[in-house]
Amino acid sequence: MSGGKRSGRGLGHSESHWRRSQRQRRRRWTRRGLATLAGCLGLTAGISGLIGGSLVRTEPDATGTPEGAEAVAQSAQAPTRLTLPPPGLLERLPVTERVLDLPVATNPLGAERFHEFVQIREAAPDRENSFRVAYTLDPELTRQVFRVLLNGRVALGHVILLDPRSGRVLAYASTDVQQFPPTRAYPAASLIKVITAAAALDRDPSLANLPCRYRGSPYRLTPARIDPPRAGVEVSFRKALASSNNQCFAQLAVHSVGEKPLLSAISRFGWLSAPAPAHAPGSADAGEDRYDVGRLGCGLAGSRITPLHAAQLAATLARGELVAPRWIEAIYAADGRELVLPATPVPRRVMTPELAAELRSMLVDTTRRGTARRAFRQRNGRQLLGPVAVAGKTGSLSGKNPEGRYEWFAGVAPADEPRVAIAVLLVQGDLWWRNASQIAAEVLQRVFCEGRDCSPEHVARWMRAPSATATTRIGHGGVEPKSQTALRDSPFAPNI
Repeated sequence: MSGGKRSGRGLGHSESHWRRSQRQRRRRWTRRGLATLAGCLGLTAGISGLIGGSLVRTEPDATGTPEGAEAVAQSAQAPTRLTLPPPGLLERLPVTERVLDLPVATNPLGAERFHEFVQIREAAPDRENSFRVAYTLDPELTRQVFRVLLNGRVALGHVILLDPRSGRVLAYASTDVQQFPPTRAYPAASLIKVITAAAALDRDPSLANLPCRYRGSPYRLTPARIDPPRAGVEVSFRKALASSNNQCFAQLAVHSVGEKPLLSAISRFGWLSAPAPAHAPGSADAGEDRYDVGRLGCGLAGSRITPLHAAQLAATLARGELVAPRWIEAIYAADGRELVLPATPVPRRVMTPELAAELRSMLVDTTRRGTARRAFRQRNGRQLLGPVAVAGKTGSLSGKNPEGRYEWFAGVAPADEPRVAIAVLLVQGDLWWRNASQIAAEVLQRVFCEGRDCSPEHVARWMRAPSATATTRIGHGGVEPKSQTALRDSPFAPNI
């Protein structure tokens, strides 16, 4: 991480090697090419319709109408065979506290899930427009997450819990989707250090054993400090990552990774594309010179992501694979037929399992002795989660729209065999009660602890089907068993 020639911003012969053109060529279709493309798309759509029709499962009809779903029963009288649900359904994101008022039913495996009856008003008159959507969100875990946000007096925040193996969203909670939409991209801050570290170690594994040298505050970066000083404080790669050292990671980005490999790594980790329907793609800008590349690599500027990108990043630490998040488990037509959802992308490898394990080992220091150490400790100094180690990364940066201090935490637990990935993003004002690391620690405490007993095995409550088969309804007041006869006897009953 050391070495290299000093250079100020925009100075020196080496600077020319860091300038790049911001112009991109745009391909234009000829009229003939467009006509050909339109014809191909039309033919493909026709074939897909013929094939898709055979994929739709038809369930036997049932009688009865669920409370408040008369229109659903009416639409079942003359159903049209659908293969794919309307796009609007795939973009529904039940992340506010109102999700707690949705009915809860057990799926064929016996697991409880939120369900929602939806009417798509913009659907064509001759097509079905009433559906039932089953979400992957765990009702009890979602309630616990909202309770943590409430206790922490979080006004602007997002929390996502993800199964790093399947991409199933276990919980997705937002406090104010109007002022602070979860689907928008925000400054990524120091979360990008995970990608910078992965890119550097992938190119040269020996960097893990080389020290970094810096001067002054590790968080203050100037054009002169992107080059290692001849004398200064030396820290290990591991400590630089755990303490989120900006100077060290700016040096790493400039001297060990480089502009193009860094941008390539950011793209490989999925930050330049939309992580899921309705979510914005992320962005990365290496700027005009080496100083800008350094700022990008350490997180001071140049990158923006959604909270779901952060959850994906955390999930890659499990096995080195980029998984596609999904929060819709199934969609049913009014007559009970399960519609065909778009195929979930196969997890894509972004780093080797060995490198992912090495990064997890380093990132445990973040919660043990690094930037998140206080959040994951009790007042007596003991680890908050007992034997459950958490590998994570923090980040913070001032931003606007909304204005405030953006705080991140992204990580996985247990660190030795990850079962849950978590991402937290808060916007803090002048007065606040919990930071992002504290919210993450308290949420993970609900995941892995029962009372004072914390164990990796407790995560099984949220990862496997519950033994109880009773259908319940969750409201703001807590979990209350409630008869759902109308739901069981509805046209959707065969699929519940």
